Amino acid sequence: MAGMLNLNEFTTFVTIAEAGSFSSGAERLGISRPLATKHVADLEHALGVKLMHRSTRKIGLTAAGNLFFERCKRLMSDAQHAVRELEQFRCAPGGHVKVSAAIAFGRLHLVPVITRFLARYPDITVELHLTDKFADLITGGEDVVIRTAQQPRLLSLVARPLVPWRFVLCAAPSYLERNPAPLVPPDLARHNCILYCSNAQGEWTFRHPKGEETVRVKGNFKANNADGVLQATLAGLGVAAITTMAAADEIRAGRLVRLLPGYVLPEGVMYASYLPNPTMANCVQTFVRFLEAAFAQGPYWEHDLPFVRL
Repeated sequence: MAGMLNLNEFTTFVTIAEAGSFSSGAERLGISRPLATKHVADLEHALGVKLMHRSTRKIGLTAAGNLFFERCKRLMSDAQHAVRELEQFRCAPGGHVKVSAAIAFGRLHLVPVITRFLARYPDITVELHLTDKFADLITGGEDVVIRTAQQPRLLSLVARPLVPWRFVLCAAPSYLERNPAPLVPPDLARHNCILYCSNAQGEWTFRHPKGEETVRVKGNFKANNADGVLQATLAGLGVAAITTMAAADEIRAGRLVRLLPGYVLPEGVMYASYLPNPTMANCVQTFVRFLEAAFAQGPYWEHDLPFVRL
């Protein structure tokens, strides 16, 4: 029996009982009188009990109908309360935001932004997961995933661009003491190049005013994240293409030397991605808007690292 119950019929029954007639109840609900009559008849059939005495001008509740009426009113009140709670959750400034971001970016640049965000919105809590594995928004439980790409991976995501994502070719002074600095991309064939594990082909593509050039590179070390590549490069292991957000401070301090500054490596964009959801908690939207504002001036870590404009 329970599987056949229709909650719309519950609402119709309660409204008609409160209105005192099928016509008035149907008018309150914005449905036709025949449909209202059918709802009650179908409900009585599903329950196997008569709920209402009917006459041409008014209705009356049976003993079973009175009992059912009180239960249904509580049910409808609970449902309305649940809707109000959800609306408060969606609109309230407080709440919880679960964020996934890459390790190096999260450590160097996202945590400071989150710190400022929480100072402004103390009623919001943030849970940050730092991982270089792209989180699944659908099954992973994250509210916001912050990642770089040349374009968003899934059309089903809302992807807010935050900041351009660029790379610079670098080596440590200790490495360059043992190996002459490359002057053009083909010179890299004679160098030990530090790669990301994702670069299966071992190729770097450079753009310059005269066009584009791809060179095959090789080396004895790979890492799966920017921190690993950065630390190996700082140790003097070889030449690497490192994100500016990780390399900029090291270049300023003289711990890394920028190579081939007249050439540009492929660029991407850092996105804040989330699932489209009209009932999304307001705290998630507030967090993403704060990120957009924080990076609105571009990659601040590059302020003294000029790039060739092609």
